[in-house]
Formats: sequence, C-alpha cells, structure tokens
Amino acid sequence: MATTARKQPEAARAIDLDQFEGADVSQEGDEHAQLRAYFPLTPGMPNGTDAGAEESMLVCIELEPGNYLPSHRDSNEELLVATSGRVEATVGDETIPLEAGQCAVVPEMEPHGLENTGDETAHIIGFFPAAELTATFEEPLEPFGTAEITIEPAAGDEPRDE
Repeated sequence: MATTARKQPEAARAIDLDQFEGADVSQEGDEHAQLRAYFPLTPGMPNGTDAGAEESMLVCIELEPGNYLPSHRDSNEELLVATSGRVEATVGDETIPLEAGQCAVVPEMEPHGLENTGDETAHIIGFFPAAELTATFEEPLEPFGTAEITIEPAAGDEPRDE
C-alpha cells in the first residue's frame, strides 16, 4: 500500500494568510490580466510554509480594481471565497457577483475566471480538495512561461511503500 511521507508541522498553529508576499502573475499583452497569488499551505511553493495540508490546498488571490484572473480550467473542484472587495466570478456561461463573505463552487474542469469590479483591492481564497492541481489557461502566464501550471507536493513528499 502506498502512503505519503510528509513533514508534519511541529504543532498546530494559526497561519496568517496576509503575511505572504505573493507572486505577480500576468498575461503578456493584456495590462488587466494581472494578479498576485500565493499558496501558503503548499510546502515548496514560493511563500509556502511547512503547515501543508495532506488532502487539500488553497490559493490566495489579490486583484486590483479592473484587473482579472484569466479564464482557465482546474483539475479539481474549487470553492472560491471572497474575503474583501467585490468581484465577478464567471463559471462556465454564468457570471456571479461575489462580495466579502460570499462564495461560489467551480466544478472540476469548468472554465472560470475572476474580475475585480469594485473600487478596492479584492482578496479571494480558492479551496481545493486535493494537494495536487493542474490549471490550464488559454494563454501562457508569466512568470511561469506556460499555459499549464501544475502545483504538487514538494519533492520530499513523494508516495512511498510501507
């Protein structure tokens, strides 16, 4: 039977989701396809901690007014939660306005994106029910240089036989 060997956190603790500096992400040639994102519970990712979850992942997204996260498909279902500001979440053919304290469910592989329609920076948290994710965009994202981005546990977290 395969199990996952993972470094466990030393003790339970609170993780301040605003303490991390996110990576600036953009699409070349589109001045509004810009955001800041970080994966604070994914060890090995920029600004990740050792407080990694074994069966889930989250992404913190910051969008300035008028900017958006381009449409893409994720390999897992996602729960989008607006924690501040106002955004429109486009999920498939539907557009859903979200304000702080509201959420939307995005089915696996359903095209979706976010746009900040408010006057202040919007913060959104995306929750995923797995520790591995592949996001596929229509155009490459910088600084990744590719349209397909895979986030997975750090190399030391590979499955092993017991």
